[in-house]
Amino acid sequence: MHYGANGDSVAGQKDTEEMHMRTRELLSWIDRVRPIVTLSPDPENRVHGRAIQARSLGKRIGRVAFECVNLVWDLLRASGKPMLLARVKEVAIQNHGYAVVTVSADELQETQAPIVQEPEWGLWLSDLPLLPPSEQLQAEEEAAFVLENVFFPCLNECDVQELKTYVNIWLEGSRHDLSREARQKRALYIELLEAAEDKEVRQLAEALKEQRRRICEREPLDEMATEWWQQRQEGPDVQRLWQQWRLKNDNKLWAGLRLIDSLLRQLPGDLYGDIGQMDVVLMRLYYLNTPRKAFQSIMALLMMRCLTCCELGIDMRPMTEDEYERDGIIKNPLDIPTTIGRVVAFAETQCDKAQKQTIQLLAQWLRDDYEQSHPKEIEALAETDPLVVINGDVKGDVIERGGTKNENNTDKEE
Repeated sequence: MHYGANGDSVAGQKDTEEMHMRTRELLSWIDRVRPIVTLSPDPENRVHGRAIQARSLGKRIGRVAFECVNLVWDLLRASGKPMLLARVKEVAIQNHGYAVVTVSADELQETQAPIVQEPEWGLWLSDLPLLPPSEQLQAEEEAAFVLENVFFPCLNECDVQELKTYVNIWLEGSRHDLSREARQKRALYIELLEAAEDKEVRQLAEALKEQRRRICEREPLDEMATEWWQQRQEGPDVQRLWQQWRLKNDNKLWAGLRLIDSLLRQLPGDLYGDIGQMDVVLMRLYYLNTPRKAFQSIMALLMMRCLTCCELGIDMRPMTEDEYERDGIIKNPLDIPTTIGRVVAFAETQCDKAQKQTIQLLAQWLRDDYEQSHPKEIEALAETDPLVVINGDVKGDVIERGGTKNENNTDKEE
């Protein structure tokens, strides 16, 4: 079970040394006294519908690791009682420590399939933007394939050093992978390695267990919410995804933000309320047992939202419905009485798809600048013929840019 010494901690804020001290004091007390512990369902847990709390002397002292909750539910069902009695077997006294408790019970002859109450991820497995796979993720998937098809079928006969190399590759690649698949593979690898005959092979499970224990502690979360997040967001693959998103939404940033939020509000566990605290969002997505594709979709939308907020000059925080502003009146860059419309028209017939998309995006940016410098003229555009600009001034229906007006109100180009 994981410690519960700091129930007054605030989500998203770093643990202080005082909080670490309370944790160590609680674990020291558990180690010294070895109190009676009860295990029972935790009705207040928003993240995990089947969470199990550990209590002693009338107080909550922790929760059972999520990897073990199905076993506890099986034991509860078999006993017919509302809670189980447990005794303390082992205590690890650290800043983020844990205790191991055991339950005495008759052997379960037949365990029923657990009723897993988990969020509905169907929406996030549909055709939504996906975060492009990183080099780390590709290395993780390669290592998993080799481990499961080469080493684990004959674990007692393999080259230990080569096995260790692939385990380390998987460990490094999964360092920022909070998906259900990574979590399940980690548990499987630990089980298989610990069952090996060779002591050196069994020892490889310790690094996996340490990663599982630390994956949602404050330091790894801070790294993922800052360094990893920033690197991915500034990388060329995410920037390309961002440009495609803008083009798809006709460069209407407020409308795009509203669309992103309409999806993120459907995240389970009221997760949208934590949208401004990335470390909290990441931690809860891990404990929500999120499938990898859904995790990649959610990460892509969160990065699109972050880039949108940055360009709009607003904080990355939850929005109320009346806070969304209106995008500009101009709906098409061709409406702008400048060279922009001509360039876009030229691109439609003379450029390939990639060049055309780039020119369209540049036209959208120039349009935004034009709107900001000519607000009154832009408002009039909805009611009149296309405006004419000479050195920034409105001049009826004629554009004179190095040319002269003829009798037919057309341009005579130099």
